[in-house]
Amino acid sequence: MARLNEMAGNAEKGLREGKKSGRALAALLAVVACVGAGLSGCAGLANTTNASPTPQETIQISPSIITFPKTTVGQTTSQTATLTNTGNDSVTVTQLALSSTEFAVSGLSTPLTLGPGQSTKFQVSYNTRNATTTSGTLSAMTSHGGHSSHAKLNVQSGSVATSLALSATALNFGSVLVNGSSTQNVTLKNSGSSDLQVSQIGVAGNGFSVGGVTAPLTIPAGQSATLQTKYSPTTVGGNTGTITISSNATNATANVALSGNGVAGTYTMSLSPASLSFGNVNAGSTAKQTVQLSNTGNSSVTLTQVAASGSGISVSGISTPVTIAPSQNVSVTVQYAPSASGTTSGSVTFTNTQGVNAVEAVTGVGVQAGISLTPGSASFGSVVSGNTNSQTIQIKNSGTSNLTVSQATVTGTGFSVSGLTLPLNLAPGQSGNFNVQYAPQAAGNVNGAVSIVSNAPNSPATVALSGTGVAASHTLGVSPGSLNFGSLTDGTSTTQGFTVTNTGNSDVAISGFTATGTAYSIVGGGGAVTLSPNQRTSVSVQFAPTTTGTANGSVNILSNATGSTSSVALSGNGTAVTSHSVALNWGASTSSVAGYNVYRSGVSGSAYVKVNSSLVSGMSYADSGVQSGLTYYYVATSVDSSGMESVYSNEVNAVVP
Repeated sequence: MARLNEMAGNAEKGLREGKKSGRALAALLAVVACVGAGLSGCAGLANTTNASPTPQETIQISPSIITFPKTTVGQTTSQTATLTNTGNDSVTVTQLALSSTEFAVSGLSTPLTLGPGQSTKFQVSYNTRNATTTSGTLSAMTSHGGHSSHAKLNVQSGSVATSLALSATALNFGSVLVNGSSTQNVTLKNSGSSDLQVSQIGVAGNGFSVGGVTAPLTIPAGQSATLQTKYSPTTVGGNTGTITISSNATNATANVALSGNGVAGTYTMSLSPASLSFGNVNAGSTAKQTVQLSNTGNSSVTLTQVAASGSGISVSGISTPVTIAPSQNVSVTVQYAPSASGTTSGSVTFTNTQGVNAVEAVTGVGVQAGISLTPGSASFGSVVSGNTNSQTIQIKNSGTSNLTVSQATVTGTGFSVSGLTLPLNLAPGQSGNFNVQYAPQAAGNVNGAVSIVSNAPNSPATVALSGTGVAASHTLGVSPGSLNFGSLTDGTSTTQGFTVTNTGNSDVAISGFTATGTAYSIVGGGGAVTLSPNQRTSVSVQFAPTTTGTANGSVNILSNATGSTSSVALSGNGTAVTSHSVALNWGASTSSVAGYNVYRSGVSGSAYVKVNSSLVSGMSYADSGVQSGLTYYYVATSVDSSGMESVYSNEVNAVVP
C-alpha cells in the first residue's frame, strides 16, 4: 500500500507539472491506469515503453466432462468437443494435452489462432485396451505458456458379450478339375449384442483360399458377413484344410473344416449362368435365354453333343462337334415353349470327347388361360310372347394366365346378350357376368347358343339355350259371379264385395268398374288397375234401396281381357220402413224427486247413454229411437230438486223384432 500511495502522490505532482508538457501527462495516465489494476500486480509497468503486454486470454473446452459409452475391448469410440476463446484478444493454441495415451484428438491442427469469441470443434477418441474403468484429462496450451480449463474424460470400458455363429463348420467341395475351381460361402453372423471384431482370418490347406471379406473386420450386432471359400486344386488327389477365424467373441476361435478332391484334366467347362429359370411362359409361346459355355483350362476341349431334356425345352445356335480353345467360349440359345400349363424341370447337357458332361439346369412354368361358363346351359322354360326372361352367365378364368374374351355371338330366335363389354380381360381366378335374354317372337320351342371366343385352349366355349314361346292370353275370373243383398229396409244400406283375378298368362289392364241399377254403387276398388298373371283385386258394392220392391243391377268390368267374364250381376229387395218403440215404466221414488232420467246401452252392464232430453216427470217413457233386429239394455235414475242424481236402477232389456 505504501507503494500505491507514493505512486498516487507522484501522479498528483505530475498532473500539476503536466500543464507544461503533454508527454509527461501521457506517461502519468499510463501510471494511473496501472494503479487501477494494482491489486492483480503491476510490477512490470514501471517501464512504460514495453510494446508487447501479455494479452488477457481465456480458452474454454466444452463440455467440461466428456463421457465415453461402454464399448468392447479393442474398439474405438469418439465424442465431439468445442474449443472457445472467451477472452478479448486473439489466442494461439499450440497443443492439446492428454493425460493418457488411450485418448487421442483429431480434427484440429495446431498451432491454431482463435479470435475473441471464436470457437472450433474437434474429436476426442478412446481406444479400449483393457476391461477396467479409465479416466483422464484434456487441456489446451497457448503460445503465452497458459492453458485452458481442464475437460474431464470418463470411460467405462468392459467386456460386452459377442458371439460368432457360422453357417457351416465343414465344407466339402467334392471333385474339382485340376486348375479349375469351385466356390462355396460361409456366413459369419454376429449373434451377440455388441459389435464383433474379427481380427484375423486364416486358411490352411493345399488349394484352398478365402475372399469376400478381409480382417480386421467389424460386424455389428445382428449383422452378417459372407466369406467366400475357393478350392482350386493344382494336383490330382484329395486335399484337406481349415479356415481359422479369430475374434473378440466368447468363442474367440472358430474353425471350418475343408475338404476336396483334385481331378486330372487340362481343361474346364463352365456355364454362365449356372442355371436358367424362365418363370411363367404362356402356353403356345416361346421364351429364349442365352447360356455361355467357357473353357477356362489350359488346353482345347471339343464338344460332341448338346442335348436338351424336359417338355418344351430345346437348344439352337450351335452345331457339333465344336472345339473351344483355352479362355474362349461359345453361346447357346435355350428355348422354352410350353404346350400346356404346368411346371417343367429339365436340363441342357454339354458332352465333350472324353465323355465329361457340363449340365445346365432349366426350369419354367407353362401358364395358360382357361375359361369356364356357369351355368353350362340355360333353360328359360315357357315365356309368354311379348315378355322377356333373363338369366345370368358367369365367365371365370380357370387357368394360370390372363384370359382375353374377344367375341361373343348368340344364335336362336328371340335370344340376345347384354352386359358384356369386349374385349374382356380377366386375371387368373377372376370372373365376370353377362345376361342372356329370351323374348319369344312366336309360340313354340326354340334352341340356341352363346359362343364365347377367347385365348383359352377350349375356345370357343358355348352355353346351350332353350325356351318355349307361349301365345299371350288375357282372361279374367270373377268370384263370386253375382251378389244378392237380400231384403233391406228402405233408407238403409249394406255392402258386399267380389274379387277379380287375372287367369291368363299376360298382363290385363282394367280401366275401371261401372255399376248399373239405382240402388247400387261402387264404394271400394273401382279404379284402374293392371293385373299380372294370377294377381287379383277386390271391389266393394253398396246396396241402398230407396223404394220398396226388387232391385236388380250389375257391375261392368272395363278391360282388355278377351273371352272371359266382364260383369257381376246384382240383386236385392227394398222393404218398407217399420217403426218400433220400447215402452218403459218404473215405480215411484220413496223420496221427493224433481224427475227421472232413462239410460240405454247396446251391451249389458256398461256404456249407458241418456236418451231423454229433459227430466221425465212421470214414471214411464217410450224410446222410439231403436232399430229392428237389435237388443237394448235400459236403466233409470231419479234426480232431486238440487240436481243430485241417484245410482242406476236395475237393468232391463228389450229385443226389437
